[in-house]
Amino acid sequence: MEMQNLWPDFAIEKTKSPKAILKEQAGYLMEKTNNVLSAEIETSQSDGKIIHRFYIVAPAMDNYRYQIFTVTHGVIYYPVAVEWESPTSHWPIVEIEQTAQNEEEFIRILKEVFNNGETIRIISSLLSQSLAE
Repeated sequence: MEMQNLWPDFAIEKTKSPKAILKEQAGYLMEKTNNVLSAEIETSQSDGKIIHRFYIVAPAMDNYRYQIFTVTHGVIYYPVAVEWESPTSHWPIVEIEQTAQNEEEFIRILKEVFNNGETIRIISSLLSQSLAE
């Protein structure tokens, strides 16, 4: 007797993966800085979680890398946790963790991180130093 295929048909997720969104944003950073700065997404796994670390890279500064934030999710994309640091008036740096339940919320959180004053200062500093090299 011939064995039959017991697997069902699988649907392909229409939602973009968090990593795909991060790669798109890395491309936009390069475009915005005229390729003076770039971004790298380093992916690892731990305890069943997928972890993406987002780095700003300054090639002119011997490929100096600065980690802006970390994104963590399970095998299913959402919910996704975004961890980053932000200055406050009470203490220089505070760790922030926000959770997105879907792609729209994830994009909203990334926009907040990218437009944060500390992120802008870091990128401006790396741009200035890179252009001086």
